[in-house]
Amino acid sequence: MIFDDDFLKILGAWQKGWKENQNTRLALAMKLRDATLNLPLKFKTVNQACYRKRFLHQGELFEIIMSNEKNEDLTSWTIFKQYAENFKGLLKPDAISAAIFEHTPTQDEVILNICELWKDKTFISAAEKYREAGGEHADAIFHFKASQGEVILNAPLKGSEIVALSGVSSPFDELCDQAEIPVSERDDYFKKLIDLQIYPETLKYTSKDGTQRVIKNTIEIMKLKIDKTKGK
Repeated sequence: MIFDDDFLKILGAWQKGWKENQNTRLALAMKLRDATLNLPLKFKTVNQACYRKRFLHQGELFEIIMSNEKNEDLTSWTIFKQYAENFKGLLKPDAISAAIFEHTPTQDEVILNICELWKDKTFISAAEKYREAGGEHADAIFHFKASQGEVILNAPLKGSEIVALSGVSSPFDELCDQAEIPVSERDDYFKKLIDLQIYPETLKYTSKDGTQRVIKNTIEIMKLKIDKTKGK
């Protein structure tokens, strides 16, 4: 049976969530990866861009933007950009900014396409029987169904794929700190943002083009500063 109780249990546990406990997420990810190994390819295929909202914290920006890759194992993405933008609001107290990532996954990055599950009569029948039998986490499976546009990917976060930023202050302050850019020089850089009609003090998302211009400029500025430091 393709959709047995073990598969439905781990799917429900994943969709129930982990309350931001990353150890729990990683444990669930391992089980989910194993549970999806023998699924037909149509349930592990995504032929469009996917979006993920991620709150950025101190210490992460260099890895995401300068290294252009931060691996986090399996994570949930959505095919609906608007859902990603509205997920958990624009701001988080301990975060520098919220970022929206846009990524078109390769075949080997797709672990499970939940949207495709809900198009399949065999899955729906198995899920309904599981719920009727009082299966563990069955309520989580039916809570959202395919409404979130959820797909589960093993894809890294890349600065080059950030399409929007939000926050009460620019997330690039940290990058400026790491590049040892004096506070006295930062006004000029932020003025460039204003000239581009990007307002880092405003609680809204920047545009895709504007976001990438800022990231590109920031990388160039940091490289110049690093080169100057090496030349000392």
